[in-house]
Amino acid sequence: MTPKKQNRTEFVFWLAVPAVFCVYLLTRAPTVGLIDSGELAAGCYLLNILHPTGYPMWTLLGRIATLFPLGTVVNRVAVLSAFFSAVGGAFFIILLKQLGCGTSVSAAMGSILGFSIPVWSISTDVEVYSLSLALITVVWWTVATADIRKNFLFFAYVAGLTLTNHMFGLSAVLGASFVLILQEKRRLLNRLPLMLLLFLLGISPYLFLIMRARCEPVLAWGNPVDLERLWWHITGKQYRVWMFSSSLNEVLRNAGKGISLLAGGLGYVLLPFSVYGWLQLFRGLKAVALGLTISAVISFLYAVNYSIPDIEAYFIPSLVCLLIFAAVGVEGIKGSGRKFRHLVWFVALGVLAFNFRTQNRSDDWVAYDQALNTLAAVDSNATIITDWWDLYAPIFYLQQVEGVRTDVCIIDKELVRRSWYFEYLKRSYPWLMERSQLEKERFLEQLHRFEHNQTYSPVAIQESYISLLRSFFLKSPERPWYTTFSGTENEDARQLLSGFKLVPFGIVYQVREDTFVPVFDYHRLRVRLPKRKLDARTQVNLNRYRHFVKERIDLLMSRGRREEATAVADWYQQNFIQR
Repeated sequence: MTPKKQNRTEFVFWLAVPAVFCVYLLTRAPTVGLIDSGELAAGCYLLNILHPTGYPMWTLLGRIATLFPLGTVVNRVAVLSAFFSAVGGAFFIILLKQLGCGTSVSAAMGSILGFSIPVWSISTDVEVYSLSLALITVVWWTVATADIRKNFLFFAYVAGLTLTNHMFGLSAVLGASFVLILQEKRRLLNRLPLMLLLFLLGISPYLFLIMRARCEPVLAWGNPVDLERLWWHITGKQYRVWMFSSSLNEVLRNAGKGISLLAGGLGYVLLPFSVYGWLQLFRGLKAVALGLTISAVISFLYAVNYSIPDIEAYFIPSLVCLLIFAAVGVEGIKGSGRKFRHLVWFVALGVLAFNFRTQNRSDDWVAYDQALNTLAAVDSNATIITDWWDLYAPIFYLQQVEGVRTDVCIIDKELVRRSWYFEYLKRSYPWLMERSQLEKERFLEQLHRFEHNQTYSPVAIQESYISLLRSFFLKSPERPWYTTFSGTENEDARQLLSGFKLVPFGIVYQVREDTFVPVFDYHRLRVRLPKRKLDARTQVNLNRYRHFVKERIDLLMSRGRREEATAVADWYQQNFIQR
């Protein structure tokens, strides 16, 4: 290659990562999003304990990000997500060059990774996965080298750091450890004590959870104040019910979705190159090829056996491995046909163009509007009981960070099943806990037996749980009460709301003891529909408007209030149909 061409390819290499980062910034969500965005942003700002596994590294780095006086708090932490995804892409490109891939192919493959659905989706909102992406690429970089001995100690430290964030990094740590053991078993034994010490140093940020929990932050998820609760938290005890408990048919469906997602991440046309690349890598660096394979298989099996809706990010470690194989495969063929280098760039641009229609979240106000519309519908000093996390987390952020409608008490019905949540309720709503003290003690007594694997009665737990929730209504009659679920939604709702009347009121139900139907003007609600192709979760949240509008119209028509019903129908037509 001539010096001029060499400079040109190096320019492409250094341009790829900033370009991907700029695309993330241009397509990031303007405010708080669905799923965990609100909890994570507020958690970084307030130094809360986040949901399992706690993510201490992310919390501390996110706290630093919140100190920059640009935009809102959630904007600042979202930029951190984009930054770490870009860092992961940079190390991925360096890793490929280290494995012998050319500059152009490496940069193109890094762009394909960055514009894939699993990675792009975690880079435009507040998410912890981007930090794990950066860490696992560093992990592979430490072992995919000719002189691996230089990186023994650094690997041990980074492996520990990786495990302090999302646990999908475990698959990369296990795969990379296999590479070390296979290639350097004898020399490894001599360094093992020091490596173990550095690994413990890397994993030491988990101590932050104990120290911070004892300082009583606003929300201490899991309340890990001692070693027992710390272990429960970092091992995700409360989530185990969804792990490896699915039927075979469900696992096969998940596997089909995972394969489709990974194939799309490879732009489909790179699939055969991935197979060829594995063979090439196996011939040259057998240990690295096997380590990557182990990581990909573990990650895939974990993802398809975990029954949660937002599972796409769990396939990222597998996608990283497959793209490494594909890059090696393209490089292996390139010697007899330089056109393959251009094919990879064509795929990168195709992935960018194809995924842009679903990943551009620059006009996504769905979670923000839903939260504000809920708060706008309720009276002063209202109390809301919800089971809708996509509503609860954004409201938590708006109240705790931006100070919006702090007069409203909002309770997550499902978190009430966790003993640690009562510390939050006590700090935030002391009047609520004082009035329901007897019911709380009865429920916590039953819950303690369940959480500590002691003999317990499911009937007694359920009865005390419902009694506690009903006491929230009955012992605060001066406060207007609302729910986000109907009285027929499930058995919990039927027991909780027995004897009460529910009136659809905006996008909540007003809980009443009479049959009066108050007037509500739906023009108080603001709805901004994204122009992008909507994912399933966004559609479910937007469908809540249709559900409440239909129930409101049916109720008004049954009362002969046709004019009001027509006004509600017109509002829905203007905001959802005509757009």
